This record gives sequence, C-alpha cells and structure tokens, in this order.
Amino acid sequence: MLTKKQKNKKEEHGKISEFPEPTRLQLTEQDYPDLKSQGLRPRILTRLTIVVFDNDFLIHYNKSEVVKNYDLLSIIPKTDKCLQAVLKSSFRFDIVSLHPDLIYGVKWQRKLYNECVEKYVHFELLYGPMIADRENRRKIISLAHSYKTAGKSRKIIISSGATSPIDLRCPSDVANLAFIYGLTENQGRDAVNKHCSDVNKSALGRKLGVYRVKVDRIGHVTVDESSSDDSEGMDTD
Repeated sequence: MLTKKQKNKKEEHGKISEFPEPTRLQLTEQDYPDLKSQGLRPRILTRLTIVVFDNDFLIHYNKSEVVKNYDLLSIIPKTDKCLQAVLKSSFRFDIVSLHPDLIYGVKWQRKLYNECVEKYVHFELLYGPMIADRENRRKIISLAHSYKTAGKSRKIIISSGATSPIDLRCPSDVANLAFIYGLTENQGRDAVNKHCSDVNKSALGRKLGVYRVKVDRIGHVTVDESSSDDSEGMDTD
C-alpha cells in the first residue's frame, strides 16, 4: 500500500523530463594522441540551448534537476522584449544565440547590449549555416554588424552550428572570418580562444552562485629582521 507522497514520487519518476539528459561521449586514448603525448585529456563541455518565447519556461527550469548537469546554458530569444524580460528575472545564462530564422525578431540597441555584457553574457555567431545557405549567410553577417553597431562587437564567440562534419573548420580559419563579421584581427582571435574560455569561467561562477568570504585574523606574523636586512643589502643592476 503506497502513501500519497510515495505515489506522487512514483508518478514524477515516470514522467518525461522537460529537458533532455546531456550527451556523454566516451573517448579512448586513440581519439586524442596529441594530448595523450602531453599527458592531457580532453574535456568536452555539455550545453543546453533553450528557445525562449516568454518567461513561462522558468517554472519548469527551476524545478528540473537535469539542467544542473549541463556545463553551459544558452538561450535563443524570439524578440528583444522577451530578452529584456529574461534579463530582469533571476534567470542566469551564458550565451545569447540567434537562429537564422529568428534573427530579425531582436532589435539590438546599445542599452540592451550593455545589459547583457554586464551580466557576463556572450554573443554567439555561427559560421556553419553561412557555408550551407546563401540566405543564412546574409542574415548572420547582418546580425554581426548589428553587434558592432550596438556594442562594438564585445564578448563575441564564433562557433560552428554545423550539422555535418564537412562544414567544420579549424580555429585559425574561423578567426580569419573576423573581417566578414566586422571584427578586428584581435577580436577574431579572441572569438575562438579567449572569449570561449571566459564563457566557461562565467558558467562555473553561475553554477557556484553568490557566496561570501569571511576573513579572520588568527595571529600576528613577525618578519625576520635578518632576512629583511639581507634583502635590503642586495645590489641591483
């Protein structure tokens, strides 16, 4: 005989999650010989991308345990008003990504762009759809120049968004696309290197949450006079 509480738990366990479990790849040492020779192992981050139409998804997001298993969190806002509503909420995310079909739904202004930057949000540009389709190429280049006008192309990351391995390119080739996006040479390098690392750091801080540090004095540290005299007597060139 199950109690009501046990019955509810059983029903919740049988329900399909609102969010899928992250995909885990099992690699062998033969898959990364160069890293293996250096005594290193690759780390593959998982990412959850949510298409946002309004704030109703927060009810399911806050109750989900699956989302905590993802490393990165990205949203695709349908409109700029939707993005503003998300920024004003307690919801925190790492990346703003725009699908080519939804690009014109968001009108970027300097205030909105700066608000995203202040919340450590990065802006994603995709090169895979540019290779596959001419219309997508026009839309993504237009989006990149909107980022340049609104926020001087700050906090930009470039990723593939590819659906086929043939559309993938090496980081140096991707960085060379910077001039098409209206980026400088340094911004192009940062978009495939530094900013990608910054996204991971921001995600770690988001998952850690707000915390406080208390510093107490536990004793008085005395400086050895002889060592200080020796350091003062050293000759410098």
